[in-house]
Amino acid sequence: MVILLYMGVQALIGFIAVEYAWKVTERFRSVEEKRDGQFPQYRRTDVGKWAKWKFYPGAMLLMPTRVILLIIDAVFLTTVVQILSLGHDFKKGPMKAGCRKWLIYFMYYVSCTFFLLVAGVRTSLNHLENDYSYYLGEGYKANSSLKKIKRTSTIVSNHVSWLDPVVMLKNIRPAFAPSSEFQNVPLLGTLINCIDSIYIPRGGSEESKAKALAAIRERQELIEETGRYAPFLIFAEGGTTNGTGLINFKKGAFFAEKAVKPVYMKYSYNTVNPAFDTIQFLPLLILHMSWACFGCDVYIMSDFQPNEYLFETHADKGTERWEVYAWAVRDLMAKSGKFENCDQPLRQKFQYEQYMQMMPNSKLPQATSDIESGKIAGQNYHSLQNQDSPLAHRSAKSSSTCQSEQ
Repeated sequence: MVILLYMGVQALIGFIAVEYAWKVTERFRSVEEKRDGQFPQYRRTDVGKWAKWKFYPGAMLLMPTRVILLIIDAVFLTTVVQILSLGHDFKKGPMKAGCRKWLIYFMYYVSCTFFLLVAGVRTSLNHLENDYSYYLGEGYKANSSLKKIKRTSTIVSNHVSWLDPVVMLKNIRPAFAPSSEFQNVPLLGTLINCIDSIYIPRGGSEESKAKALAAIRERQELIEETGRYAPFLIFAEGGTTNGTGLINFKKGAFFAEKAVKPVYMKYSYNTVNPAFDTIQFLPLLILHMSWACFGCDVYIMSDFQPNEYLFETHADKGTERWEVYAWAVRDLMAKSGKFENCDQPLRQKFQYEQYMQMMPNSKLPQATSDIESGKIAGQNYHSLQNQDSPLAHRSAKSSSTCQSEQ
């Protein structure tokens, strides 16, 4: 009787959840090429495959249970990490390497593996050997002027999905760079601290930006010189895409000109793109947890350490040295991962996002593009809809490249 009651409640919740997700995504489902074609890296690429009948079975039979399991998993990890970190004062430095820290990393691996299993996501880790001669010059590997370091300090990655941190923790175990506001949050602060994360001051003032850059430089130098901390991961785009392109990289990872490890993720899907692009989180979670069969391939590229050849030969790629460095890393990631470069300002993405989410007083921004009456974008969009994975988003280069604001 209890089981039948639970199944009945679960079915009701699942049905209501799908109806809610369907309602709030109305504008996403009502595709207008003239509108959406202006934002090829931010639009939803999966709505042509959506249908209520596809989501009802998973939502009514499994979705609430899957969400509950994810919550239990998070609570379990938090509890175990709190216990394992008892007695350590993170204000005095990171936890030393040893049995306790190994156990914490192991529990992160177990928890993230279970999380992705429940979320229906399989992952793979791929190491690449890359030739950077175009950027660093012939014989750059034998250049004796390159600084000798104990450990590469910074991982630079693209940002696509709400699952990205979990995927990275399972496969790479990096530290992160959250806002300093999280430093004193109970429980969450310990979860962040125990993996050697760095807290970055956030804010739009010049003072806040200077403090953030100083904090990043300090941690980069500490890792390179001592190797004590785990490399920290920066989502260099400063925002998410639908998985088909790379936004212009931000300054943080590059201004100190330290070596970085480029990493990129490629998601595959059948009906629901796990990308947290412009859609609200709750309907995305509902649709995702009503489906399965997702994949994420993680590609680790060779370390990239800038040299004077880069700054002199490619000086036209930016007005400042960090811009040249950021251009090079984005360009090599785009070529390796078959991404399109998107130079469209993030503020246009946010405006498009608010409009698509039907926020009050939101207006559709006028993005600059080469799209004429939606014709080119329409061809590109339908080619995306006919593919089973964002891995196929490699065609129609001219139709999927955002143009910079004039």
